[in-house]
Amino acid sequence: MDGRFIAIAIPFFFLLIGIEVYSDRKRRKEGKEPLYRFADSITSLACGVGQQVLGALAFGAVLIGAYTLVYEKLRLFSISESSTVGWVFAFVGVDLGYYAYHRASHRINFFWATHVVHHQSEEYNLSTALRQSWFTSLTSWVFYAPLALVGVTPVVFVTCLTFNTLYQFWIHTRTIKKLGPLEWVMNTPSHHRIHHAIDPEYIDKNYAGVFIVWDRLFGTFVEEDREPEYGTVKPLASFNPFWANVEGFARIVEMSRGTRHTADKLFAWVAPPEWRPRDLGGPVLVPPVDHDTRVKYAAKKNTALGRWVTAQFVGVALVVVALIAFASQLGFAERAGLTAVVLATLAVWGGLFEERRWAFPLELGRLVGLGVVLGLIGVARDQAAFVMIGWAAFAAGSLFWLLAAVRSQASLAAPGASASPSR
Repeated sequence: MDGRFIAIAIPFFFLLIGIEVYSDRKRRKEGKEPLYRFADSITSLACGVGQQVLGALAFGAVLIGAYTLVYEKLRLFSISESSTVGWVFAFVGVDLGYYAYHRASHRINFFWATHVVHHQSEEYNLSTALRQSWFTSLTSWVFYAPLALVGVTPVVFVTCLTFNTLYQFWIHTRTIKKLGPLEWVMNTPSHHRIHHAIDPEYIDKNYAGVFIVWDRLFGTFVEEDREPEYGTVKPLASFNPFWANVEGFARIVEMSRGTRHTADKLFAWVAPPEWRPRDLGGPVLVPPVDHDTRVKYAAKKNTALGRWVTAQFVGVALVVVALIAFASQLGFAERAGLTAVVLATLAVWGGLFEERRWAFPLELGRLVGLGVVLGLIGVARDQAAFVMIGWAAFAAGSLFWLLAAVRSQASLAAPGASASPSR
């Protein structure tokens, strides 16, 4: 995707999230079910942050590089970048490619492992839109390759894909109901709520990105007739963004190792997500969901820790915007160093939410690592003294603030005895 457009869009994403959070406060005062839970939303945003920094480092180049290679070596035609019809064709083609990718990502285990992250949140709000897998771009290019074959240039493809992605942000909300005739052609919040549902009658429906007509044409459309329940059939039960991104692969490996049948060991990677080897119990049925008795995974409330994480997130968001916008001006080692620090920060948040013993030592390591990376960047630009003074002030302030936040709750618990279910 075009990093410039994404960097510009990020502040607007957070503005809209802020507006939705404000409306959620009003809902709570009226006694309605909340739209946001802090740890859940931060984990969603952390997954999105990880996707963006890894994309800026290298992963994004796989999608664009593979597409460009197909275009340069195998294209059958050439479509002019100045052709209006060509742009319309490309935009519609990208959306059809997204539908194909999205549908495959729900029916093939390996692809599901790269996509399940987006569905793990048990809430449905604008922060869910930013909850993205770190590995999607490594596989999704296959479904867009036909556009390269028919001559859609990489510039046109990347631009159309970016706007396809941006469109999908606003449909992740419960605050907008149905939109009349628009529902027949366009993907809307109502249609996409069905896609995120875990109710048996809604599972694996409404794969559309922009145009819902694909679902209507290919028999995967379902109308929303009541508010669904959200998440995955088997809850993730974690606020660790690293585990969120590898859990799907771990599940496949566990099945593959657990079955005695060689064919099933291989089939596990391409089977549908509900499939299980016959010696491990066979297929899993989607159970009915009772809204009144469903229990959601939750972290212990800690206002002081929440404020610390919020402040840290603002800083991380600024770093991410800078990484995306100025990636070409940074060396690979600098981008890799900043990416490592950002990923460590995300892991710290998850560890603190779940009261893991490793969270505080990792935070110390993160601060040291940040100092090293900033020092190297400062030396390269003859600003070492200024940068290190700023780092020292930040590190000291951050550390003392975190210690105060940790003291405001019980000391970090043993792993596994931390976060708790919540209605």
